[in-house]
Amino acid sequence: MNEKTKKVKRFDFAQFRFVVVAILLLAAGLKAHQLATSPLPPVVQNSVFTPLLELLNDRNFQMLVVVGEILFALVLIAGLWLHWTWLLSLLGFSVFTLVSSMKGLSGETSCGCFGTVTVNPWITMVFDFVIVACLLIFRERFTWSFPPLDRKKVLAVLVAWFVLAGSALFFMLSLTQQPHATLGTEFTGPDGRVMILLEPETWIGREFPLIARFVEPEGSEILLEGAWQVLLVQPDCSECHLKLAELESRTQRPENVAIVVIPSRVDREIQQTSFPTFVLDRRNGWFVETPVVVKLVDGICVEIRGEFHRAVLKAPPLSKGGNVAQLPMLVVVGALIPSCAIV
Repeated sequence: MNEKTKKVKRFDFAQFRFVVVAILLLAAGLKAHQLATSPLPPVVQNSVFTPLLELLNDRNFQMLVVVGEILFALVLIAGLWLHWTWLLSLLGFSVFTLVSSMKGLSGETSCGCFGTVTVNPWITMVFDFVIVACLLIFRERFTWSFPPLDRKKVLAVLVAWFVLAGSALFFMLSLTQQPHATLGTEFTGPDGRVMILLEPETWIGREFPLIARFVEPEGSEILLEGAWQVLLVQPDCSECHLKLAELESRTQRPENVAIVVIPSRVDREIQQTSFPTFVLDRRNGWFVETPVVVKLVDGICVEIRGEFHRAVLKAPPLSKGGNVAQLPMLVVVGALIPSCAIV
């Protein structure tokens, strides 16, 4: 009767919470880095989810998310009110699953959960769903009670949150992007003209520098508001002409696309298009490999690509009927997942 039996403690939320902590702190850190170093990319338009995704993509909202993720991770580390933090974890990752689903259905190329690290929304949705399933497996016995807290742990959480969240906010608010970008490398040619080797890869996070070099800048103010895809082309670039012909032949005309013509030594005109077109000053010599697409948000360069962003030309959004048809499914899934918590 005096035998001592060893009880093997089963793996439950008390241990799994550290997995949640790692995910939250990683996501918070990467989002804070993005908010401090570059503007947020725009969301895909013409989707039934666009208004909600634009709200979630707001810079101030994202900063609140970073601060909230840090606080919740610290509460999990301290082990305060495990049954409540388990429920909040379940609800939180259920919401993450739904948001990733909406981004996937809208044609987004990245979930945005990990800052500038591009992760397909469908991959993130599966990952979040696995976390939800694990939370249901390693569940905490839930009661509607609030047991007394350890004041030392609460104080430690608040101090740590003040330091970490304060540092993150300082980092996000003080490290602003450089407002102006240089065009590239400048040198004097044999004919005495200023020759400019454009370096678009250095423009990320800075104002689009070519506007000041337009021959006729009238109307270029449209590039300073909203999201734009700016296509840099040259008259002697055969691929540029193919790109322009492809754009014009599309039945669904891409929105917010502008053309910037870079003069070349070949005396050839660029084909006429229905898109806003601007020409660089011919008094300079220009060198750049075209076509190049510069993605702008409120006049700031957020992405440089050799081809159009998939969300604009390669992945047209679902029809409104198709998107609306997905809403009942999302609502049902969103209601079922948390309801398993109290069963």
